[in-house]
Amino acid sequence: MSLKSAQTAKIGRKFKSTRELLGLSEIQVSQKIYINIDYIKAIESGDYSIFPARMFALRYFEKYSIFLGINQVFFDIYDVETAPENSKEIKKDWIKYFYPQITIAVPLLLLIIFFILINNSNSLDLSSEIINLPSEVIEKTQAVTSINKHNLTDSTSSHINPMIQPAIDNPEESKVSSFEVSQGVINNLSLRFIEESWVEIYQGNQQLTYKLFKTNESLNISITPPFKIIVGNARGIAGFYNQNEINFTQVANELNVSSIEIDNE
Repeated sequence: MSLKSAQTAKIGRKFKSTRELLGLSEIQVSQKIYINIDYIKAIESGDYSIFPARMFALRYFEKYSIFLGINQVFFDIYDVETAPENSKEIKKDWIKYFYPQITIAVPLLLLIIFFILINNSNSLDLSSEIINLPSEVIEKTQAVTSINKHNLTDSTSSHINPMIQPAIDNPEESKVSSFEVSQGVINNLSLRFIEESWVEIYQGNQQLTYKLFKTNESLNISITPPFKIIVGNARGIAGFYNQNEINFTQVANELNVSSIEIDNE
């Protein structure tokens, strides 16, 4: 399936021209912000079919745009491509699910209408026959007719309601990834974001997290060394580890990306 449009191609050209103005090659960008070079080429070409899922495309797009200093909204080609198909699938599923209930509910509804009409007809006939009866007999007859109608409606409704109630699945709760902590002394890592920034945390070759943080957000975790922190927009982050301040700007490169390794000491 193609995941490219005129809009994504236009945005891709903007990324490429900005990178070239900074005098950076695709390989240099890949090494600095730890993005696969094929993903960089995909974003610059506007073709997102290489990404395994929409979330991957969105996160790498945001990471690359922050790195280049581009204020660019992600054009959601995934919604554009899949919306018609999803609409058809939802319609088919709806018909498939509710068809058995409809086939049962409609005859029962017609049966209710039929009984109501008969009861109304009987009530009219009965009223005409008892015009000359004493008032006490008339009141008793009307009371019995009212009770019968009520019982019939309640009984029929009790059979219909369970069959026409749509099934509602609880939405899947969002799962928050927890940090894997190996054996050793566990210390606290606290980051506060003065400006929008992205953060990656590694233990060895394993990436524990990658996330784009907004202004005034914070990150507080418990983790044991050794580990590595890579941040974009280093000037916008204030950090503390084991009550010691982390100076990200001191080791930041010319693109304001900082990489700090914290060992056991």
